[in-house]
Amino acid sequence: MLNLKTVFLFLFVLLNFLFPQAKRETRAVWLTTNFRLDWPPPTFNEDEQKSSLIQILDNIKKKKLNTVYFQVRSNGTVMFNSQIEPFSPYFTGEVDKKPSYDPLAFAIKEAHKRGLELHAWINVVRCFSGTEESILRNEKHIINTNPELVKRVNLNGSISYWLDAGNPETKTYLGDIAEEIVKNYKVDGIHLDFIRYPGKKFDDSDLFAKYGSGQSLDDWRRGNISAIVEEISKIVKAVNPTIKVGAAPIGIYKNQKNAFGFEGYNDVYQDTRHWLENEWLDYAVPQIYWPFDDNPKFDVLADDWNENSFGKNIVLGIGAYKPEVKIEIEKMIEYSREIGASGISFFRYSNIDDYYFSSFEERALPSAMAWIDTIKPNSPLNLNIEVIESEVPKLKLSWEKPTSNQQNGVGYYALYRFLNKDESPSTDSFFEIIEADKTSVILVLEKPQHMKYYFALTAVDRLWNESDETSNYVEYKVPQLKYIDKDIYPPTNPILLKEKTGKVSLLIFSNIAEEIEVIGINSSEEKIVKKDSVSFGKNILSLPENLGEFEQLKINRLASGKEEISKL
Repeated sequence: MLNLKTVFLFLFVLLNFLFPQAKRETRAVWLTTNFRLDWPPPTFNEDEQKSSLIQILDNIKKKKLNTVYFQVRSNGTVMFNSQIEPFSPYFTGEVDKKPSYDPLAFAIKEAHKRGLELHAWINVVRCFSGTEESILRNEKHIINTNPELVKRVNLNGSISYWLDAGNPETKTYLGDIAEEIVKNYKVDGIHLDFIRYPGKKFDDSDLFAKYGSGQSLDDWRRGNISAIVEEISKIVKAVNPTIKVGAAPIGIYKNQKNAFGFEGYNDVYQDTRHWLENEWLDYAVPQIYWPFDDNPKFDVLADDWNENSFGKNIVLGIGAYKPEVKIEIEKMIEYSREIGASGISFFRYSNIDDYYFSSFEERALPSAMAWIDTIKPNSPLNLNIEVIESEVPKLKLSWEKPTSNQQNGVGYYALYRFLNKDESPSTDSFFEIIEADKTSVILVLEKPQHMKYYFALTAVDRLWNESDETSNYVEYKVPQLKYIDKDIYPPTNPILLKEKTGKVSLLIFSNIAEEIEVIGINSSEEKIVKKDSVSFGKNILSLPENLGEFEQLKINRLASGKEEISKL
């Protein structure tokens, strides 16, 4: 008869075999700033604004995502220091009044600290929607500086303003904005949204008569949008060829069986395949915001985009704001891996801020882009380990920078944690990303489950090309587990471990992940001294120092209802 431990091990191995983690997989999220939907919060206190963004980025890292599409231009205002467009009013309450900090520079710095890519997300052609009329009245808004480039559009009673893609000066204006960003900020990418017409009803007959040159209206409009993409791409790559250029097109390129509706190609003049084929884009994130079983079907569209990538990255956009889509997120991640897509992106942050991704058990590097660069850095040198504290193991890893052998330099270090010294870097052992300006890091192993750990580093450049070799391996033995024979089935009851310093730890074994309560008991009272969670296998929990008043500890396992007693 199979015991419970064997069953859990079998299920764990089976699930990882069926749905393996991907070491290279773009896991992105759109961080919306327009109308303050995700950030900044509704306050003009700069410390609160910064703290809010730090919490968001911490949460994104905790979820094991790796890419942020950070909105920096919407409604004709920007969230960076620009000589072209006015500053967003969301920071100070006034249009074009800047805060004392630069939001884009701050976001880049904090994202990179956490090993996250940050792409500057630009609303390209649409330059105003909504009711914030003070924006339109600002003298630096494009409706006032370049009125000849702007058209007022009425869509079912909703008024918005769009740049006229048929005016040759429009692509120059937008190219200047992109150039301003990539020259002044260390962004990892430029992410183009609303790179389209508002629809078929658009007043551009005058410019079509002037510039149409015998083309059909549809072909001319598609050519105008494509010219903007080409202009921005060439400007960005001229400044820095390693900056990624991407776009978020409408989810349906052209109608097909089981996937028809509002088309990018015919309704808003997006020819994304043309952009990919001509290498103006490094990636596309089609907005496939539907579930599997309705029209349009998620899988049909995902296949269509992935089969027409022209060798570039296709990141599947998921509409997490829809309940019928959110319940299928794990299935969508699984499907993206099954068809070999480059990853997934979630719209938008607030819709997944409390979501747990069971498919992201391990961290992953963003998908590779071999057409940009494949040169790998050398590995870091002389990795050393130092034990700072042993109760809850606190370790310091330090190393020397690698000798440089390529133009991109080192962007990050990838830290791996192994269970034996013969392992090689893999998805399962990928542990942490560390920014390149560091040569040491502090690790806290809050709940070690094994007697020995080995650590090694690789070097990674900004395009995530990873060194072929690792640093030397270093070993750490968990002192609290040194008396436990790894070949013996774990004892039933928890074990109290007392150190010479008087500190007490609890060694507890579990067949499941569950919550526990530790209760101190004496002749007159029972008192909860610790609440915590344990994982499958061995767990070491640090206990409070003031346990002298108790005679026993009772451990309640909340999932199973089991109680266990240990004498102090």
